[in-house]
Amino acid sequence: MTEKGTEQQRKYAKTGRGLDVVLAVAAILVLWPVMLTLAVAVRIDSRGPAVYREERLGRSGKPFSILKFRTLHPQSGDASPLAPSDDSRVTRLGAWLRPVHLDELPQLFNILRGEMRIVGPRPTKSELWDGVDEDLRRRALAFAPGLTSPATLRFNCEDDVLAEIGDPVTAYRDLLFPAKVALDVEYFEHRRHGNVLGSDLKIILATTGLVLGKRDERACRRRIARLLAKADSRNQSCLQDPATGADADSGSS
Repeated sequence: MTEKGTEQQRKYAKTGRGLDVVLAVAAILVLWPVMLTLAVAVRIDSRGPAVYREERLGRSGKPFSILKFRTLHPQSGDASPLAPSDDSRVTRLGAWLRPVHLDELPQLFNILRGEMRIVGPRPTKSELWDGVDEDLRRRALAFAPGLTSPATLRFNCEDDVLAEIGDPVTAYRDLLFPAKVALDVEYFEHRRHGNVLGSDLKIILATTGLVLGKRDERACRRRIARLLAKADSRNQSCLQDPATGADADSGSS
């Protein structure tokens, strides 16, 4: 890291928390009518609380309770850690809230409590980290989790794509999530060398556009399709005899 980059990171570390608090308070003051309306709508739409808590991993792997507007019907017993857009648990209102991420608004209070940042890697359930390389996991959890990140923007169509896959949990855990983690780690490690505040503001503005419905679903689908294609290619290679290129389980008849 250059001396200039180190100094910028040091300054941002001092002002970042204060800026997050100011932005979170401002957002709550502006959006409280929307949040109140959504809370009432969630209660009317389906049985259960308006806001629910769920354990996620925070900085250094420390668990915390993330806040969200409830978008799933209450459930009992073991449940899938993912809810693609076609999941029967998704409520009618949830089907509208999830694509534009309005269900994430209560996390403004997580930011006030110091558990999250405005911009940071998205916090995830512990079981979904199983497909992530140990070194990459350590590097990702070195940062405080955030309300939005580059991966949030680039993979904003994931719920729809996962709904079209036979085993969405495996696809997400082993392919999509590690790719998202790698993308975020690349951004958060290298932003230290440049204009930290400016780059984060670009993420915030882009996220605002996403909430307003400006998402490039075609580009998102292309990215995920490339990941799936690479996985299929690796699987095919594993099934072939390295010496002959023939299928390893094929025999002479």
